[in-house]
Amino acid sequence: MTAIELARFTVDPDDVDAMLDARPAMLRALRERFDGFEALHLVRLDERTWLDVVRWASRAQADEAAATVVELPECRAAFAYIKEVVAMEHGEVLFAGDRAS
Repeated sequence: MTAIELARFTVDPDDVDAMLDARPAMLRALRERFDGFEALHLVRLDERTWLDVVRWASRAQADEAAATVVELPECRAAFAYIKEVVAMEHGEVLFAGDRAS
C-alpha cells in the first residue's frame, strides 16, 4: 500500500536558494538508492516553513528510507539547510484521486 511521508521543517530565508540548488542531486540519489521511492514535492508554507511530501510504494520502504537516508551525501547536503524539523510523519494512503479517477 502506498505511503506518504510529511516532513515539515524550517529554512533560513538566506539559505533558500542554496537549499533549492541542492534538491536535484537529492532527488537523483533517492531515485537511485530506494526502489520504493515514487515522488517528491517541496511545498513552501511561508517565508521560513517548508513541507516535503514524499510518496513511497509502501510503508516499509518509507520506514527503511527514513532510517538510512542520512547515509546519502546528496541528502545530507540538502538537509544541511534545515534549521529545525518541526514534524515528521508517515501514513498509508487509503484513498487517492487524480485526473484519471
